[in-house]
Amino acid sequence: MATQQRNRIIYQSEALFVSPSSTGVHLQISDDNQLDVHGNTTWTGATGAAIVASQNIRSLTMPLERVQSANFNVGINRTDINELGVLARIDSIAMESPTIGLSFNYFLTDGGNERKLGFNVPTSAIASRDSAAYNTGDLAISGKSALSGLLDDNQGNNYFIVVSKEGLDVHNDTVTSATADFDVISIGNGFISDYSVEASVGAIPSASVTVEAFNIKADDRISGGAIYSSGPAPVIPAVDAEDGTFYNGTTSVSKQFFMQGTESITASALNTTGSNGTPSALRPGDITLSIGNAANYQGLTDLVDDGEAHIQSFNISVPMSRTVLQRLGNTFGYARVVDLPLNIDISMSVIVSELKTNNMYDALCQTEKHDFTLTLYGCDASTGGTSSTFKMKYIVKGARLEGEDFSQSIGDSETADITFSCQVGGANDTEHGLFIDGSYNLFRCLPFYPLGSNKDDSSSYDG
Repeated sequence: MATQQRNRIIYQSEALFVSPSSTGVHLQISDDNQLDVHGNTTWTGATGAAIVASQNIRSLTMPLERVQSANFNVGINRTDINELGVLARIDSIAMESPTIGLSFNYFLTDGGNERKLGFNVPTSAIASRDSAAYNTGDLAISGKSALSGLLDDNQGNNYFIVVSKEGLDVHNDTVTSATADFDVISIGNGFISDYSVEASVGAIPSASVTVEAFNIKADDRISGGAIYSSGPAPVIPAVDAEDGTFYNGTTSVSKQFFMQGTESITASALNTTGSNGTPSALRPGDITLSIGNAANYQGLTDLVDDGEAHIQSFNISVPMSRTVLQRLGNTFGYARVVDLPLNIDISMSVIVSELKTNNMYDALCQTEKHDFTLTLYGCDASTGGTSSTFKMKYIVKGARLEGEDFSQSIGDSETADITFSCQVGGANDTEHGLFIDGSYNLFRCLPFYPLGSNKDDSSSYDG
């Protein structure tokens, strides 16, 4: 597809981007000459037939940082048509939308990736929403569940895998208005169906994400002169939830995209590494885990006394299975909703030091709950030790013990795998579920990554 034929594609030539919504605008325009990433310039979601060359333009598509792998797959669901008198099928028709899957994992940094993906992640690095410095703020709500926006999301997000020229890094590669040296794999109406976090001894803490989507397509260009009224331009991969139609062939800039760069379509440098304040990675030695109400733990492993267990790994898993809602007249589903109630699974592996005096029969009627706080700090450059300020913080509230699994073999220390679970509450429930805090700097495009149903409000993309 690219004008410069490649012999192969390796990791330097691909990068993963995400948009703030699936069917909302992906571009902004401004008539002001001053360009201020803090939001002091008035930006408007790009609509209409074209953008004039005198207007400033910027993309709402942002890179996901520290991505280690990205995989996608396509499956077409067909129904065979047979009839009496004919052995082989006479046709095989598609009865529903294709099955599109995307999975990726990345190193944890400062919560910026989670915020872009639609999690409610307040940040400690910017002032409040009413601050004069950041007059529109981050739109994340402190104290609310990290999943509150995802549960209220009817659109999902679009995901873009940019494929650059062979031998060149995607980062800082130049995009021009006429280029066809890039390919873009676009995944439309993507909803997160699984999110998990793992921190363990000897490994960089990471997150894994699984996405289910309605559509996928590939374009042979990353931008186009049609944004300035000439030449073809790629359109978003989303499917309209109202009538199931695809936007192929549209000339409206509200359905066009180009990849994140500077505010000029004619010469943009791609950015895949985020802001200067984003840590390259976090160390397992800079992680702390605290367990609330540990003194009343009903298992056999000692978690709090002098012989407390030594934690080797900690995992949070949020499986968000979804059901596609269909209706007559639509080939594609009109919604992909989370199956409720929703459970969060917590597991940790420990080296056992002491056992706790306990009788499991006596504990059968106990309803002890535990809050887990996983705090990830950065590295103090002056001392080489742990920084005093956190980079990310995961809080799981209202978890109950599910079981313990002990293991002992010759040559090894005795270990125990302990599992807990909790159930996600509503957006106004502060006692149950998953809560995330971050420290990411103000995004180039915030506050234009609205959460939940706010994606449906066109004014969410103005500022």
